[in-house]
Amino acid sequence: MRTVLVCVKTPQAGQKISACATRMGLAQAVKSVEGSPELFLELGRRQVDVVLVDVALAAPDPVKFVKTVRTRSPRTGVLLSGAADPRTAAMVVAAGARGVIRTPSNNSDDLLVALAQAIMFASPTLQRVTETVPRQRSTLQGMKLTERELQVLRGMSEGKSNAEIGRDLFVSEDTVKTHARRMFRKLGARDRAHAVAEAFRSGLVC
Repeated sequence: MRTVLVCVKTPQAGQKISACATRMGLAQAVKSVEGSPELFLELGRRQVDVVLVDVALAAPDPVKFVKTVRTRSPRTGVLLSGAADPRTAAMVVAAGARGVIRTPSNNSDDLLVALAQAIMFASPTLQRVTETVPRQRSTLQGMKLTERELQVLRGMSEGKSNAEIGRDLFVSEDTVKTHARRMFRKLGARDRAHAVAEAFRSGLVC
């Protein structure tokens, strides 16, 4: 089975990645590694579908990092996440990265949302794996999200914080949280990452 490798800073972050992957039905496909040395070792052991790494972990030269991954494993897609400036984002894409997933901060929730986006955007082969895994709910067909809940969900899929979503929609952060809680219940989602994964999988966002 192909693998999504997520480069993390701490064992705690790796544990959250594993838990999130389990909820998505991808426990066997998603693996976390600590730091770039371990990542490159893993690339030498197996064929990897996607590498997801924070821009900060690709420092001091994200462009060189992307080129190194592409040289060692040409079939591996590279996605960076984090607060990359537009110039850096353009340079890493020109170097061969599939893109930069914008996240407003470096907390673990942002990393989980980035993981969901990485799987759904860049790894269609892994989406098919989830079809063989029993779902908590039989189907999302007929799911009735309100327009506001969909707007909140789209904001989450773009890596925006609750405060940023609130500013975009001209509502308070508490109101965003209320819409999010209702939307989580309807999707059967435990957190932002799970909600984003379900949304991409069911076509609610694209």
